[in-house]
Amino acid sequence: MITPILRGKDAIATWLIDVAGNVAISISDLALLGQIQSLIIPAFVSTEEAMVWGSNLNPEQRTTLLDIHRSVSNAARAEADPQRMVNLATQSQLMREAAEVAPFDRHIRQWQGDLQV
Repeated sequence: MITPILRGKDAIATWLIDVAGNVAISISDLALLGQIQSLIIPAFVSTEEAMVWGSNLNPEQRTTLLDIHRSVSNAARAEADPQRMVNLATQSQLMREAAEVAPFDRHIRQWQGDLQV
């Protein structure tokens, strides 16, 4: 745990880091960590497998999947090891395929491409 330097009305007194290295610095981040932990994403081996899995998601899970997808995509861009970069990029693309077939709620943001988070 790390004590935050900046404080906002959504900030929490102590930053929390989960076992995967995700950091929560606000109440909304804590909610996202909970959503990430509750969405178990398989290591997809094909587009078809990703699409079948994604078709069973609800709109909130789809939104969480898109957040995770962006993080994995950003990690792939920053990776120096070529093989690890390819593996991350492949999983990111398969997550995107899964999210594209998942139902969405028009009140929840839709696919916006690869955004930096």
